Amino acid sequence: MKKIITASLLTFTLIFVAACGGGDADGSQTFEFGAQSYTDPKIAGQIVKILVEENTDHQVNITEDIQASPQILASIDREEFDFAMLYSGEVYNNHFDEVEYSTDPQETIENAQELFGPEYDMTWFDTIGFTNEYAVAIQGVFAEENNITSISDLEPFADNLRLGTDTTWVERDNDGYRGFQDTYGFGFGDVRGMEVSLMYEGIAGDELDVVTAYTVDPQIIEYDLRLLEDDMQFFPPYDASLVARNEVLDDYPEVNEIFEDLVGAVSTEQMSELIRQVDMMGRSTEEVAREFLEEEGFLD
Repeated sequence: MKKIITASLLTFTLIFVAACGGGDADGSQTFEFGAQSYTDPKIAGQIVKILVEENTDHQVNITEDIQASPQILASIDREEFDFAMLYSGEVYNNHFDEVEYSTDPQETIENAQELFGPEYDMTWFDTIGFTNEYAVAIQGVFAEENNITSISDLEPFADNLRLGTDTTWVERDNDGYRGFQDTYGFGFGDVRGMEVSLMYEGIAGDELDVVTAYTVDPQIIEYDLRLLEDDMQFFPPYDASLVARNEVLDDYPEVNEIFEDLVGAVSTEQMSELIRQVDMMGRSTEEVAREFLEEEGFLD
């Protein structure tokens, strides 16, 4: 939703006409939600859309498959998106020159709120309830055969292991592959950046040995993968939070109330199951979001 101010000078009188993008004569608005290319922000977008449209006179339009969170932030800055779902660990991804790196979840979300909020004139809400953190995963059989429970246990095998990961992790500094090697003191013999779906297909088909999984991914259970203990505490927290432009929240407190009600509403286990229903059972994000809201008492 964009606020557009039009000025015209008529008979020496300055007349300002202000309009919110998508607004109707009755005061209802159409807000814009930007969702990344993975499933959980798409589900979150549907949750917000359903609650806003069921409880107010406003509408929500969802734009999906935005490639990365920095693009979401840039669009919020340009007032092209009003809402999104972002992750606390994003604060360590080279957005700010001075930010103290921490693996503590509360410190990390506070860093995100204190830094992103003023920078983009938006509110970063407390977590919606689930985490979508990086984790190193290997095939369960390989873990059992070699008694591997932690990431450090991979070091004797690392030179012969093929790692599949999303491309951004290879390129990032603090919590990416370079930082991983500095912290753990080893790298893998073959490192391949790829789409997340191909990553899981690769390890299921024995074309990969190690993947950087997301803790919320249902493929972890589907493909019998073993999440390894991050014994050096390398990976930062990635707690999911809704974000919204302050102008929208100030002008429409009923929307702010909905966002506040969603704090802590979706656990990691619940989101993993919702993702499973979409990605593996072929259900729509709107369908599973509505069913979840009904079961949790958000809808009559």
